[in-house]
Amino acid sequence: MDIEKFEEDIGYRFKNKKLLKTALTHTSYAHDNKIESNEKLEFLGDAILEFVTSDYLYKNYTNLKEGEMTKVRATVVCEESLYKIAIKHNFSDFLYLGRSEKTCGRK
Repeated sequence: MDIEKFEEDIGYRFKNKKLLKTALTHTSYAHDNKIESNEKLEFLGDAILEFVTSDYLYKNYTNLKEGEMTKVRATVVCEESLYKIAIKHNFSDFLYLGRSEKTCGRK
C-alpha cells in the first residue's frame, strides 16, 4: 500500500504511520491477521468529528439556533456525506481488507 499517495491525496502527513495503518484496518483483515482493527479508533473519531463540527458551527453560524445547528451537524457527519468524501479520496484503495470482504466484491 502506498501510504505516501494516501497522504498526498488527503493533504496531510501522519507522524504515526502505525496508528494510520490501524485506522485503515477493517475488522475482517484484523481478524485474519490477529491484529487490532479500526473499530475503537472509529468510535473516537466519530466523537471528535462531532465535536469539531459543533465547534465550527457554534463559532461561525451564530445566527442558528441550537436545533438548527444540530440538524446541520447531523447532515455534515452522516454516513452519506462521509461516504462521498471517502469516494472522492479513494479511501477504499487504501483499506486493509480481509478475505471475507474481498470475496464480497468490495475493493
